[in-house]
Amino acid sequence: MTNVTAIIPARGGSQGIPLKNIKEINDDPLVGIAARHGLEADNINRTVVNSDHPEIRAAGEEYGADIMDRPERFTQDDSVQEVDRLLQWCVEELEAEGPEIDVVVLLYPTAPLRTVETVEETVSRVVDDGHDSALTLYEDDSYLWERGGETVSPTNYDPKKRGPRQKEDWNQWVENKAVYAMDRDLLMETGCRIGGSIGYVEMPEWRSVDVDAPRDLELARLLTENPPSDGI
Repeated sequence: MTNVTAIIPARGGSQGIPLKNIKEINDDPLVGIAARHGLEADNINRTVVNSDHPEIRAAGEEYGADIMDRPERFTQDDSVQEVDRLLQWCVEELEAEGPEIDVVVLLYPTAPLRTVETVEETVSRVVDDGHDSALTLYEDDSYLWERGGETVSPTNYDPKKRGPRQKEDWNQWVENKAVYAMDRDLLMETGCRIGGSIGYVEMPEWRSVDVDAPRDLELARLLTENPPSDGI
């Protein structure tokens, strides 16, 4: 049986929104929503909240997650590289007291609009489909431009051949930070959550809100209460 562990990194020192990870949407704190997504996924064996703040740890525990204290050296920075190093540390600590982990799942608390089904699908890309890692994306149909001094130039289309947006074949996708799944050895050997054969799961753009600033939190609340009629 594949041992799949979800890790939810939730430090207390967020800058845009103080104690962001316990801000609520429909009476549920962000860290609690993430814990529920991990715990309700059928193909995840264990869900762990890692935090340096007692209120965040208490919220995660209330929702049923296991709790890990975050070392001080991991409390100052939420960059991708720092979170990946934190994941490596979590794996080492968890394996020191239990069985070896096969697949690591990263669930940020800041993606409250993802679904349990999306979590399960992303894990399945690694466990069942044989990819080394997988992530969630949404399709983007933006006309992109690049600045160069005082001028700009298009990067993904020719203005002379511009057609209706609906007919453009963009094949252009945005990483939305909702779910990552990765082979344990890939993470430990490369120090990166993404690599090797990379699978993906498509999400609707409206579910891809990443709560970083107060406006993002308000948008997530609005979309939770009033989801698009054509949304899934």
